[in-house]
This record gives sequence, C-alpha cells and structure tokens, in this order.
Amino acid sequence: MPDGTPRPVYVQLLEELEATGADRWQRRLEKARSLLLEEQRSFGILEGDRTHPTDWFPRIVSASDWERLERGIAQRMRALNAFLLRLEAGKEEVVPEEVLKSSILYDPDTPNRFGPVPVRQVAFDVVAVEDGSGGWEYVVIEENAKMPVGLAPMTRRRAMSERLFFPETYRKLGVRGLDGWLGRLGEALRAASPKGREATLAVVSGGPGDQFYLDHHIYASEMGALLAEPRELRVDGEGYLVHLPSGRRVDVVYERVDEDRLYAEVPGLLRCHLEGKVHVLFAPNSEVVDDKGVYPFVPEMVRRYLGEEPVLKNARTWSLAVAEDRRYVMENFGRLVVKSRGGYGGKEVMIGPEETEEGVERFRRMVESNPVEYVAQPPLEFSTHVLCGVEGGEFVLRDSYADYRVLALAPDPQDPEVVEVVPGALARVAAPGRRITNISSGGKMKDTWVPGR
Repeated sequence: MPDGTPRPVYVQLLEELEATGADRWQRRLEKARSLLLEEQRSFGILEGDRTHPTDWFPRIVSASDWERLERGIAQRMRALNAFLLRLEAGKEEVVPEEVLKSSILYDPDTPNRFGPVPVRQVAFDVVAVEDGSGGWEYVVIEENAKMPVGLAPMTRRRAMSERLFFPETYRKLGVRGLDGWLGRLGEALRAASPKGREATLAVVSGGPGDQFYLDHHIYASEMGALLAEPRELRVDGEGYLVHLPSGRRVDVVYERVDEDRLYAEVPGLLRCHLEGKVHVLFAPNSEVVDDKGVYPFVPEMVRRYLGEEPVLKNARTWSLAVAEDRRYVMENFGRLVVKSRGGYGGKEVMIGPEETEEGVERFRRMVESNPVEYVAQPPLEFSTHVLCGVEGGEFVLRDSYADYRVLALAPDPQDPEVVEVVPGALARVAAPGRRITNISSGGKMKDTWVPGR
C-alpha cells in the first residue's frame, strides 16, 4: 500500500512467513533446491545445476483481477489466430505489408500452412500499472508463440510453494491448482494432428547444453511425448518424419530449438510439414506474431476480426519502420526502451534511463545501421514485488520490478475460438535496480496464486 502497510491479500502470507522464522525458511530453501536437483538427476542430468533461480514468496492476483486478465488473454489469442488464418488465405488487412516484408520472422517465399488453429500455446508477458484509483490496469508488453517458456517451471514452483513454504495460506485462500495442466498442454498439441490423442508427439530439444534441458525432460515426461534432438530425427523415403532411436513416426513436433537449426539439421522437414505428413507446431511464418513490429496492431486485430473492444491494452509503441516514429525515437533515444523486433529473452533491449551514455550511443549506432528492425516504448512504471532473502539471521524484503507470464492454450482441433488460460502465472522479478525481468538477464522466477472465486 502507499503507506507501506501490506495489501490485505498478503497479510496471511506475511504472518506465515514470520511464524516460519528465518532459520526454518533457510532450511526450506535448501530443501527446495535439493528436491529440484534430485528431479534433475532423475532425468539423467548429472552435471551442473539446471534449476532456475527462484524467489519463493508468491505473488497473488485477486479473483476479480484474474477474471479480467483471463478474458483479455483469451481474446488476444483468438485475435492472433484469426490474423494468421487471414494471412494464410492471403486476406490479411490489419498489419501493413511493409511491416511483414521487413520482419525477420516472416518469409514471403515460404508457403503458409498453419492448420485450423495456427498457434496452440502462447505466453503473454503482462505488467500491472496503477490505474489512478487505487487499482491495477494490466498491460500486455509482448506475445511469445515461438518460445512460450513457463508451464513446466510453473508447476514445479507451485508444488514447492504449496507444500513446503506456505501450506496454511495456500489452503485458506483456496488457490486454484495447476495439477493436470501439462497433460492438457499435451492434448492441445496433439490436436494439431488428425490422429488427435493417438498422435505421436516429439519434444525437440537442443540437448544437454540447453539451459532449459530440464524443462524439456519435464514436458516430454508429463505429456507422454518423445524427447528428441534434431540429430535423432530423419525424413524417411516415404516423406514421413521418423524418430531414429525408437523407429516411431512422429506426427507432431513441439520444437524447443531455433527454427533455423531444426530445418538445417533435419533435411526435408519443411516439405514434410507442407505435405501434411507431420505438423510442426511453430510452423514457418506463424512466429511472426512474436514480432514486436506486429504487436502494435493486435488491438486492431481484436476490433476487426472479433468485433470486440480489447480488454487489455498495449504499451505505447513507436515503429522505426515508420519515418515519423523514427524521428521521434532518435530525438528521444536515451529516454526510451528500444527493442529488436525479433529479439527474445531480454536480448537486444536497451532501457535508456538505466544505461550509461556510452551504452546508449553504442546501441544508437546499432539501431542506425538497420532502424526498421527496432521498436521503442516509454519506460513503464509497472508494479514491483518482493525478493525475500535472509541476511544475518533476519528476513530482508527488497522491492523489484516484476511481470507476469500468462499462458494460454487452444485445445480444440476444430475451433480456434476455444481458449483456455492456465489459472496462475510465472512471475518474473528483475534484479534490484533493473527492469529486465528475463531469467537470462538476471531475473528470478516466482509463483503466482489466484485465490478461488
């Protein structure tokens, strides 16, 4: 609260934290890490620590706020699928042609074959900003269809926060659970194949060197899927994709590797997909919805293709592909957040107010060499959350910027209007003094609870 007192929804949580005490909390931190490492080893990952940095004090979103978020996220996902279907049919009319042509995530020479539901899982990054009346307004800052990381670490953090850290508060609040959601993801992905639940699903991973290799194991295990590296896949003489170690034909590919690597290491895969003999979930050109140059047009997609007003807002965005926008951005460069349109994981992002003069000029030169590849936004004063630590035998709570990663699934093979939103979020908290929340940029993961209605 503005006066420094905790919001009412957090009172029980803080009371349980105080009752736990710093010593027991420290022991529970060690236990949680031990359990996560044990799971890692159970999958045969014996070296290093692949568990993600975590803060175990959860965020809480009220049931009424979540209902609005849920409606807004489902609406955006329906709009994105409508956009891709229009693009496949050659009838897209919202996103300017110059934006598509300049996108590194779109190749007009590659045929579009998305299927009736083009994207079946999207992670939406959302921040909360004060609405001026004591409440919160939720703003979508980007979509992630290509690498929608979140559900596997969400379920692992939930199991720990529910049983190990805050069991009493979890029970009293009646928090909506996450059990079974990885299985539901598997069903949504298999629905991309005419075989439905009988389809063979492969989670394609970069292998032990990938920072998310543990997550890939969890996805494959809980979805009943094959775990494969690109080198273990081949297109056979009949044009079907085969998993070499098992000899099984693969019907659906859930790729967790870079698209260029996947198609380079599995010759014939693109043709196999275009001929309908396998469905590659992040089909070529479908990832254009991740382009930050396309993002400003999502509200208009909602209006044009759904006939509705957007439930959730965008952040104000300037496209450097537009001459007027480019002039404004270059004149105000050091005051803005400037991003690569195709970047992800916090890469190729400059937050002007946090950057040194030298860093700003270095980024400016990079942008000037290819301005069409960048967009800019004002720095948002979005909500913070606590990082809970122990120093000198006492709790230390530090505020830091935090966002929400909310995941949506499209599980119905015939109806893109059906969207399910996972009832919780993977919150990400930036390192103190920074705004970039990505784990790869020094952020930490955090569980998000939605109390029962």
